[in-house]
Amino acid sequence: MSSRSFRSPIARSLLAATLSLAGLACSQQVPRSSAIDDSSARDAGKPDSGKRRPPDDEPTVPECPEDNPFCRDKPVVPDAPVADCGGDVVDLATSGVNVMIAVDGSASMAPHWRRVQDAVKKLRKENPDSAFGVHLFYGNPPESFDALLEKANLCGLTDNRVLDVGKRSEQELLDFVGDAPPGAGNRILPSSPLIDPINYYLTHDTKLADPTRTNYLVIVSDGVDNCFGSGFSNPADKRLALEKLAVELTKRNIRVIPVGFVPGQATGMAANNAAATRIEMLDTLARFGGAGLDKALAAENPDDLLTVIGQVGTKVGSCRFTIPAKLDPSASLNPFELGFTVNGVAVARDRTGKDGWDFVDGKTSEVELFGKSCQAVRAGAKVESKKSCSTEVCGTAAVKVETKPRAVLHMLDSSASRIECQSGGQYSCFRGIGNGTDRTSLTFWEVVEHALAQSLIAPINDDVEFGLQMFPFKNAGAFSCEVGTDPEVPPAVSTQITIMSQMLERLPFGRSPLLAALQSVAAKPGRLADPAVSGAVVMLTDGGDNCSELTQDEIVTSLGSSAAKLLEAGVKTYVVRFGKPDSKTPEQEAQLRAIVANGGTASSDPKDMSLVPYIDALDASALDAALAQVSDRLASCSFGISGVPDDADKTLANLYLNGELIKFDVSQAKAAGWGWVDAEQTQIELYGEACTAFKTNRKTNVIVGFGCEPQIVI
Repeated sequence: MSSRSFRSPIARSLLAATLSLAGLACSQQVPRSSAIDDSSARDAGKPDSGKRRPPDDEPTVPECPEDNPFCRDKPVVPDAPVADCGGDVVDLATSGVNVMIAVDGSASMAPHWRRVQDAVKKLRKENPDSAFGVHLFYGNPPESFDALLEKANLCGLTDNRVLDVGKRSEQELLDFVGDAPPGAGNRILPSSPLIDPINYYLTHDTKLADPTRTNYLVIVSDGVDNCFGSGFSNPADKRLALEKLAVELTKRNIRVIPVGFVPGQATGMAANNAAATRIEMLDTLARFGGAGLDKALAAENPDDLLTVIGQVGTKVGSCRFTIPAKLDPSASLNPFELGFTVNGVAVARDRTGKDGWDFVDGKTSEVELFGKSCQAVRAGAKVESKKSCSTEVCGTAAVKVETKPRAVLHMLDSSASRIECQSGGQYSCFRGIGNGTDRTSLTFWEVVEHALAQSLIAPINDDVEFGLQMFPFKNAGAFSCEVGTDPEVPPAVSTQITIMSQMLERLPFGRSPLLAALQSVAAKPGRLADPAVSGAVVMLTDGGDNCSELTQDEIVTSLGSSAAKLLEAGVKTYVVRFGKPDSKTPEQEAQLRAIVANGGTASSDPKDMSLVPYIDALDASALDAALAQVSDRLASCSFGISGVPDDADKTLANLYLNGELIKFDVSQAKAAGWGWVDAEQTQIELYGEACTAFKTNRKTNVIVGFGCEPQIVI
């Protein structure tokens, strides 16, 4: 029986439920992208029919308030003395600025397109030295009725039309924007992607990720995303996806500035719950986007767009500077002896990146200013650098250190039993669709989706290379036992959004080929078995295998052999069971015990039937805790250190976690602070609260500086 012939009646009922419960909800598929580098207009539609007014050509001058000491023309005040010592001024070169303007190009934007054009012109005019690009994104309708039914939504492929950043003239940018949004023709089934267009910068190489420049992604949207996942997707999961996107972009040196068209956004008085959800989506991007914003910039209506773009213009200047490669050797000057002034006022060093200056990621070739000094620089204040007047300067080198990379493959049971309600009748689950307020009214699958999404974006997992393998695989037919020869998502950097999308689009209808799935991973562990990473498999299931034609003893033996094979390759296998407590059979119990017994993760003697050696989550909260427990076991507070200059004195070392000094554990008590792991001093480790802070902080920047007396744990 073919997948299509079986699914038609089920899919039709799902579609009806989707339409009635979730409105015009859409699914994200592999994006259709066109990264182009010409100046021709694209898909011009009908002319702008909305209200027009003359473009505002007056540049917005960045504000520098009187209470900012770096803004004064003659800053001679006792607490901010003019630095007039230290020798010759060192020439600093500002890093260039890249600005990508990403605009929702769906049909609903047609009445506002003239204001979008004016906003692009204004931002370009106010930042003539910056490089610009334009990104127009919109969703297409499903390509076929089968495609619509497959995902239980009304979205097809997402179009990402990208003019990469470069020295673009105003006319080039306007020609690319065109006279109408490129998605203007899709008026029957309106779709508004947001997560997928942002994810474009994690899945494609663009000039916006230039590590030598200051990069901004300006997103103009109404905060709606009805193209991520299925019609049953929880808004909370979408916020998790946006949070993770923003964090991952900052790692690629891309800062996010969201601009929203949402009623009530500027006043804090949302029109309704839907508007409040949209505002929170944009505010999430702002909070984690690395541009120093607590909330998204608000344009209540398109006519406000020019004013808001003026605000953007004051935030995209560069406060990052390059120090000359060779400083004057006759002055015995090294970068640690440099001092910085803005309008003649000395800027203090601040390793936390809040208000002062610091080296960029420990590299002494670049510095960045933060807070009030940066505000003044953007308003035109002069920056100078020369040898510090202080006689207590120390420091000869600094390096950024990192833990050994982790690669984790989530094996996700997608059998039909996962769509059961946790309690009550099957119909009771529909009450929980799309809100997540009561997780007991969701199916087991929905709870797993949300729990795994939270784990994927948790700070402790920021640097994990995640992969996903469903069993049966994602596109297998109903009640299928098919297993893919490769994961749906191989473990790699920045795959979290892709994994969430795969889960949220999936409605499980298969059987449980647990053995075949584990055998396929053991046969081709890929990145998991790379000696350069710490690899692990995390299996989430509600039971055991019901696909293999082997006897129970043979299944148990084969599962143990596969887990042992992975362990021999350096890959541990964890099992997290989540399902109805009374549904577990003795056969399933034996299978799960065999996996952890041979996979190196048993928490008790697998032969002791009074104890459960794997993780048995009995409810949604326990599942959250189980995944957090696995993450904590996989996380490490040990760091390899390399790139240290030969003349650096490792007895004069200090460690900074997110700019905060961590004291040295000279007694080797390993209860607090940090210490050297090996006699060769090539590896360090954090202890106690410092280790906890490293695992749980969203920002995990660890710098070791040399040349200063270490502070000691007492």
